[in-house]
Amino acid sequence: MASNLMRADAIAPTDHAMASLYQASRAIFAGQHYRAPILETITNKPPNRLAWLTTLLPTSKADNGRHAAQALLLDDDVVAALTTASQHLAQGHAFAETVAPIVQRIANYYADTPHGQITLHGNSRRGAEQEHPEAKLTTAGPPPQPADDEQAERTDRQQGYAVYSRAWDEQQPASYWYRSTDAPALKQLDTPDRRRIRQLAHRLQRRLMAAQLRHWSFDQDEGRLDSRRLARLIGDRPSQRVFRVEREAPVPEACVTLLVDQSGSMRGERRRMAAIAIDLAVHTLELCKIRCEVLGFTTRFNADNPLVHQWQATPTPKAPGRLNAIRHIIYKTPEQPWRRARQHLGLLLREEPGHENIDGEALYWAAKRLARQPQPRKVLIMLSDGAPYDKATAQANGREFLEQHLRRIIQEVERSPISLAAIGTGQDVARFYRQALTVRRPEAVAESLFEQLGDLLTNVEINEREP
Repeated sequence: MASNLMRADAIAPTDHAMASLYQASRAIFAGQHYRAPILETITNKPPNRLAWLTTLLPTSKADNGRHAAQALLLDDDVVAALTTASQHLAQGHAFAETVAPIVQRIANYYADTPHGQITLHGNSRRGAEQEHPEAKLTTAGPPPQPADDEQAERTDRQQGYAVYSRAWDEQQPASYWYRSTDAPALKQLDTPDRRRIRQLAHRLQRRLMAAQLRHWSFDQDEGRLDSRRLARLIGDRPSQRVFRVEREAPVPEACVTLLVDQSGSMRGERRRMAAIAIDLAVHTLELCKIRCEVLGFTTRFNADNPLVHQWQATPTPKAPGRLNAIRHIIYKTPEQPWRRARQHLGLLLREEPGHENIDGEALYWAAKRLARQPQPRKVLIMLSDGAPYDKATAQANGREFLEQHLRRIIQEVERSPISLAAIGTGQDVARFYRQALTVRRPEAVAESLFEQLGDLLTNVEINEREP
């Protein structure tokens, strides 16, 4: 990392104006004199490429900057401001206060151009706000519709599905909702039950390692004698193919996605045992060099649902489609080490975030993320407590609306290279998933999860069974 950071020319922004400012900042903060031009000629203003800097400032300052007259800005002004800011590199708050005025002046310098939409490394301003959710403004109404709504609607039509509005949908890392008060919940995972689950994790690890180290090819012309086939040497048609050869057959590189239902019914002991199982499963997979992603899903609203109010207040079709906002939570990406993401597992144990469950959309979302991974073997395991259900959606469209959508998504995923399985906690999920286990006891969640992982990762066909 230090070597990469030293190559300022390689990691500088691709935009010429931002690159000049970046190079100047690097040099001045390192205590060097900087003589190269920084600002582009103002007589022929370039596109408004630096106006996005105003989004990093408080709203009041940005408004004042827009209404203030544009004073002449020179390279010497930028150098002087950066030199002053370099004295506060060890003090974040003081540095921010010092650098804010020059950021605003630079943004004003490149403002008021005929170019409208601002892009930053291929992302729109909306994309920048998603990367920095703390900069979003809270409004009374719904946020703007996402730019890919048309593509989503086409996909819904292909799946025989409908969504009333995606304006309130959320998809964020778990850190977005995580609070310090969630930390004590992790202590619930250190229980006597964990010892039994640790044994299951070690069994899975040994099973995966054995599959990596030993594989026999039978019916060979030479190799080690296979005593079970000696009878072939005698008889009407004797055969010399009574040998076996041991070969290295490592388990193909794999990526596993664990998708957990966080609806209100998936609470208490079920959720705690699921968290313990996920914790040790991810740790075990990492030891076996298998990448893993952990995702959660629920809905945002329960009784006070603004989508229902909006639907009832306007003339709309009788079957509006999904009438709740989904909340998709990313606990761990395949690239993240578990030691960095594990603390957010406390959010899974919190009772507050969960309301209803829209399984079809969550499964489609998780499968799309998994399909982008480069590993040849892809495994997706759903942990749910039964059928998808949302009260508002069911009342407006019928109970079977979400169930039919889930069945179509399952069929689509099963036709793909993804190996799909499900674990039902308390409720039978075999009527939806071809490969399914149903557990009646919370402590059986871990055993079922490790059994599923072992079977799917070592290519053993799963039969429907109920522990």
